[in-house]
Amino acid sequence: MNWRPYFAVVWDSFHAAMASRVLWAAMLAIWILLAMLAPIGVREDYTTTFRFFDVYNGTRMKAMLAQGMVDPKQEDAPLGRIAAAMPEELSRKLKRVGEGDEVRIPLPMLTDALNELIDQEFKLAKGNPDADGDSADAASDAADSRHWYDASAWEETVRLRELRELDEKPVEELSDSLVRRRARLRIEAALPGVFEARSARSVLLTYGTLDFPTGFEIDRTQFESLFNQFVIPTLVHWLLGFVLVFLGILVTASMIPDMLQTGSLHLLLSKPVSRPALLIAKFVGGCAFVFLCVAQLVIGLYLIAGMRLEIWNPRILWCIPVAVFLFAVFFSVSVPAGLKWRSPIISIAAAGALAAICLVFSIIAGVFDTRIVQPDRVAGLVRAGDDLLSVTNGGGLNRMDEEQSQWVPVIDGKAMSNDRVLRPVAIDADHVLTARIRNGKFNPFGSGSLDLIVLARDNDWKPQPGLRLPTATERLIPIGVTDKSGSGHTLAVNTADLLITHNRDILSSIGKKVEDDSDESNAEDNDGEDGRSPRGQSSNSIGAWLSTLVTMQGGATEEFVSILPRNVALSPPIRLAVPLSADQSSEGNSSESTGLLILNGSQLQLLEPDGDPTENVWQRNHTADLLRSDTPLPPVLAASDQFVIASTGDEVARLFDLSELEEIYAGDWPDEIAPLAIHAVADDLFFVVTTEGNGHLLSVIEREATEADDSTIQLQIISTLPVDDIETAMVEFAADSTSVQLIVAHNVDRISEFEISNQSGSWGLTLSRSIEPERSFWRNVDRYGIGLLELLTPQVLALGDTTAGMVSGKKAFIIGGGDMETGEVVRYGIATPIISCGVFIIAMMLLSCLYFARSDF
Repeated sequence: MNWRPYFAVVWDSFHAAMASRVLWAAMLAIWILLAMLAPIGVREDYTTTFRFFDVYNGTRMKAMLAQGMVDPKQEDAPLGRIAAAMPEELSRKLKRVGEGDEVRIPLPMLTDALNELIDQEFKLAKGNPDADGDSADAASDAADSRHWYDASAWEETVRLRELRELDEKPVEELSDSLVRRRARLRIEAALPGVFEARSARSVLLTYGTLDFPTGFEIDRTQFESLFNQFVIPTLVHWLLGFVLVFLGILVTASMIPDMLQTGSLHLLLSKPVSRPALLIAKFVGGCAFVFLCVAQLVIGLYLIAGMRLEIWNPRILWCIPVAVFLFAVFFSVSVPAGLKWRSPIISIAAAGALAAICLVFSIIAGVFDTRIVQPDRVAGLVRAGDDLLSVTNGGGLNRMDEEQSQWVPVIDGKAMSNDRVLRPVAIDADHVLTARIRNGKFNPFGSGSLDLIVLARDNDWKPQPGLRLPTATERLIPIGVTDKSGSGHTLAVNTADLLITHNRDILSSIGKKVEDDSDESNAEDNDGEDGRSPRGQSSNSIGAWLSTLVTMQGGATEEFVSILPRNVALSPPIRLAVPLSADQSSEGNSSESTGLLILNGSQLQLLEPDGDPTENVWQRNHTADLLRSDTPLPPVLAASDQFVIASTGDEVARLFDLSELEEIYAGDWPDEIAPLAIHAVADDLFFVVTTEGNGHLLSVIEREATEADDSTIQLQIISTLPVDDIETAMVEFAADSTSVQLIVAHNVDRISEFEISNQSGSWGLTLSRSIEPERSFWRNVDRYGIGLLELLTPQVLALGDTTAGMVSGKKAFIIGGGDMETGEVVRYGIATPIISCGVFIIAMMLLSCLYFARSDF
């Protein structure tokens, strides 16, 4: 077959596009845009100032500063010294808070005041170089009168290693940035549990030689992730996807009508070419125009990102074919319109109509997903006897009615709800614990009081208020043996503390009679040998007003006592795990282990009680340091009775021996999986849920050392679950310890149960049963109605996810860190939009070729 005529047609179409003034105007706009973006750069410096998004717990910070201002015992403590140095207006507000008034203090006001303290410390340390003469002396005297830092006072705080090293260095050896960094770390040490963990160094945007006058400070890894997953895809999706596509349609809309003119068409058909091939050649020639424009812009962005931002990511070049592919979708509609009506105006209108239809359908699908599907997604599971309960993204709690095969609401949820229901936990076969935090989805404190909710089988699982929970509780963890006598304990974890109570107290709060075989007098008479408060009292409680402040900070309540050692400060986000022997709650399990593992920042810590877990004498027995990571992946932690698997989110798995927390393996996750959550199944077996929604059984195996790798321990995937789009999972242990049940929620609210058994020394996975709950009417409309619309229309707007996935090299990203485990997972649909748009293009071009071949022009 002779291809030269077809190449000639393609070149003629490309040449015609090159003659368009719109093309040259678009190219000029691209060059101007690239010239404006070229001066943008970055520089890296120490993280020295506070921004409002650094504050994880604003209510706690407000209450702590108010306590430091009104509590006489805090006058010479770090908290009191910082509070005394607050600006006058903020001091008045804090005093009112300390007096019990409800005062709203914006976060920027608090962070600005802390930044002023950093400036004061810098001026004192550097001798106030910005002033001279009398003004310098006056400024120095004013600063001295309000100086907040005292080395002896800060000795009682929990200081990071970085701060200890900076405190040991003379100020003459510190740069200006390090002096400010040291002041920030001192404030963080005085206000534990308030700020999110931040990298020591941040990336600052510059324009030429000037810094951007904004508070845009994130670390290098976060900056690269933001650039690859949001900035570039947004530019491609909106700038290329709408502006250049629209310009491309304007330029190419006349190609087909011009070809159908009598002289032009007869000349083309006189050559040895077929009509379908001729039309396809014209189509390819039109796409070449957009390719020329897109290539200039994307290559320019790639070079700017590499030379100015130091992000050499060749995957950015994938934006070129994606943008051309997007144009081809609209051009495939313009072609048949031009064939039928021979009018450029109608060709443009047809492409515009397709864009409008796709936009409307995308909005409808988005509304259904947000208001119908997302509220039903299972976020947590718990088994109590034969009953299965789940918490949903919509702030509801449901119970599975297996006879009707449907979820029955226990606590009603609703779309777009700001309420948050804690993941339920079972303290025995007949009682489940949870809590509902009003307006707590984006604020750990929520609004109003926080009561423990107890669900009892004999009360038909209806919610009953129980004990008063510590403020800002984010997770409940059962610890120790649990049976109907009320033995065992429940741990409440909030943003800055670990607090524990007896399960018998929980059952008593709803009127259950349980045997009290423990000696509570010792606990109640304990005056806190370590200086901490006894049960039922708030630390430093000297009146109702101070007790209220401590409660606002998430302190002890009537029945919950703090077990966090003095030498440990929580730095959100954290991860906690209980070894298998303490986590198994079957009546046949007789283990009394109550150890608790905390992945706190970049340190793994093992806490163990000395005697009764509620006597407030927990000790930090072992620690292990992990390399700090600032990747967008969440940290994960799980513990069996032999091994601990931990990762700070840097795609490196670390395996520790539980007894001494000695690292015995560090390496990549098998098959390059990105873990989202991990559960211990047996001593040498773990279950991993990935960000892509897959589930794998991960085994710890021994191997022979090699010359390239002297490690004798390896992690290996031994089985993969035959389900995808996993929402959450739970592990249930049999009373005889012969098998393990793995319960998985997937595809919104479906349940699959697997049996994991060890046969002849190898683990086997068997599907026990699968439950597909009956969908509501609107869920069926979404599945069949909206699904049909998405099938019939090209998913052009979803190509933004395709671009983000290709550029970042990731298949999902995490938003937030709710429930102290994972935030909202957004999974990229990389292949589905390409298939949808590709099928649409092929269908439209086949119809166009068929019409062109059979019509008489």
